[in-house]
Amino acid sequence: MKIFAEHTGEFQGFTDCAEEIAGQLAECARGEDAEGIKRLIATFHRKTEDFCRENRKLNIGVVGQVKAGKSSFLNTLLFDGQEILPKASTPKTATLTKMEYAKENIIQVEYYSQEEWEILEDNAAVDLEDEIYTSAREITQMVKKSGVDPASYLERGEERICFDTYEDLLHSLNDYVGEDGRFTPLVKAVILYLNREEFKGLSIVDTPGLNDPIASRTMRTKEFMEVCDVVFFLSQSGSFLDMSDWILLSSQLPQKGVKKLVLVASKYDSGVRDVLRVQEEDDIFGGDENTADNIPKACKIVRRKLTKRARGKVEEFVKDLEARESSPELIQVIRQCTEPCLVSSLAYNMIGKDPCQYTPEEKNIYGALKPFSRNMEEDLKLLGNFDQVRVLFDQAAQEKEEIFAARARSFVSNALEELQDLLRGYLDKTHKRVQILEGNDRAALLEQKKAVEEQINGIRADMTTLFGELNAALETERASAVREIRGAARDYLSIRERTGTEVIHDTYTVSDARWYNPFSWGRSHVEQYSYEKHYSYCIAADAMENLKKYAYEASSHVEEVFSQALQLKTIKRRLLGMVARRFDLGSEKYDASLFRVLVEDTVNGIQFPVFHVDITKAMTSIASRFQGELTSAGEKTELATALSRAISQIYEELCDALGEKVTSFREELGETGRKTEENLLQGITGEFGELLRQCQDRDAEIAGLQEYAGVLEQALEKAKWRG
Repeated sequence: MKIFAEHTGEFQGFTDCAEEIAGQLAECARGEDAEGIKRLIATFHRKTEDFCRENRKLNIGVVGQVKAGKSSFLNTLLFDGQEILPKASTPKTATLTKMEYAKENIIQVEYYSQEEWEILEDNAAVDLEDEIYTSAREITQMVKKSGVDPASYLERGEERICFDTYEDLLHSLNDYVGEDGRFTPLVKAVILYLNREEFKGLSIVDTPGLNDPIASRTMRTKEFMEVCDVVFFLSQSGSFLDMSDWILLSSQLPQKGVKKLVLVASKYDSGVRDVLRVQEEDDIFGGDENTADNIPKACKIVRRKLTKRARGKVEEFVKDLEARESSPELIQVIRQCTEPCLVSSLAYNMIGKDPCQYTPEEKNIYGALKPFSRNMEEDLKLLGNFDQVRVLFDQAAQEKEEIFAARARSFVSNALEELQDLLRGYLDKTHKRVQILEGNDRAALLEQKKAVEEQINGIRADMTTLFGELNAALETERASAVREIRGAARDYLSIRERTGTEVIHDTYTVSDARWYNPFSWGRSHVEQYSYEKHYSYCIAADAMENLKKYAYEASSHVEEVFSQALQLKTIKRRLLGMVARRFDLGSEKYDASLFRVLVEDTVNGIQFPVFHVDITKAMTSIASRFQGELTSAGEKTELATALSRAISQIYEELCDALGEKVTSFREELGETGRKTEENLLQGITGEFGELLRQCQDRDAEIAGLQEYAGVLEQALEKAKWRG
């Protein structure tokens, strides 16, 4: 690209400088640090080569965690709300999907390589609950379930499928990136070539997220982010800029060279619904400033809260950047996030539709919003807010050349900043090692080790006690549930007897003889009469209704075992109590907020089982055996017996399922406890063994570290090169 030709000398100068520094670090036997510099150089080359292409497009990325609504956002923005890009509900089905202009409409599918698939299968064989391994297991299981032979597709590498209409595109694309697509588990990335003028000069990407558990997909996403110019970062309104979001936003995006960053609070309708309340008529104190009884007021509340949070986060990050003397360009990009754009793809797609045309999801939101709306059409426009998004999107496309020019100017300065950050990190770590070695002899370190071991043993004892109590409570609740579902069975064994009325028609003989008429003697005629007869009866439908009610009630009792035994708020409180007792949260070694997040993740990760009893067979059996009104004692007895057997079978199945679920859940709970323990203790003992080893030759080690620190300081001075 011509715009970068004038900067070619700067690019080469940076490469020479960085390679010289990597060589110096390698000479000091610090190969690991040198490799970090080499990776930075490789990334720099990849980015500059990409930008120097003559046909280089403006790269626009849509980024966010899984379930942030990225696909819905793009479907609304680019395809008038049609669900062209399938939604990914879990990390395993999230695939990088790129859209570009072409004369022909084509889907280009990139499959995993054979080597990548082998790594995936190796991970699937690891019996651990880490997301990397669980996702690998899910993907390999999806392949087995689909019946597809992966080998033939892995060998292809790529595949191109032509399509004519959006219906054809949707049908084909769902097979490759849909949640239940036949080939989804084998696909690493997809490019949609679309014959649409508005895509000219643009490359738009729906990313699976930078926290994707599949390593090769994460690498593809990061490679794209390295060359991304504009980013629409989506964060759900209901959990706006939580820690996971902020880590992605602050540590991954701006430093990569992004020049335009748009912060989008997605699922705006969800945030608004959280503050909508029906105002009580006898509320003498008036409304709560944090709740509203109409949608416009709720929108103002949510907008105020989310904007305040965004500004607070941005200012906090900017102060950190200024303290590190980061480039003004980077700070300017971050400041673009102070005014988030609040949108709801779902609400926008409902505008102009008749309620009878709504999807089930749209009907749900319509029902929730209708009581608080005076004008639903206007309120949907307020919630949708896609006009603002379109303005921002069009503005980015129009500013393509300016964005390229700004990026060209900042290429080397950004790379130098990354290089300096790396070197400062190496230098800081080296100084800390020297300080520890100088300030602690072996005896002092052994004493410190003893204190750390006591800390570790204390946490382990606390965790053992907590999870032991949870297991005991689980067993107690299980026994209680068995008694309850046994007792509930008695309530549904008796079948309601209905009362019926039958009209009986009969005849009797009437004499026509008259004493005064001898000719009538011996003559008679027959007359009819009717009367009502009352009787009792049973019907199979009542027995089947009893069966359904018992199955539902019994399942509910069984599911309550886990929620009653494991009071999540209590668990969270006790875990935080352990942290407070065992760690000095005032020490800079321990990040109190990090511990809080670990505890939150532990508690949120506990998923209670759901029970479902299949009563179809029993229902069908009763329906086929017993027809109409059952009036005889024998028929009634047979129906009651059939119901009793079905209820008994449900009872036995639920008891068996409960026993199995409790056993497996206790194992999962144990694994959760072990992982939580590891996470809480991580970092306490990380470098301790290494320090003990170094103490064996402490003076020589200190001298070597000080010499290396001098090399790093010289490298830092060299890294201030400006061409």
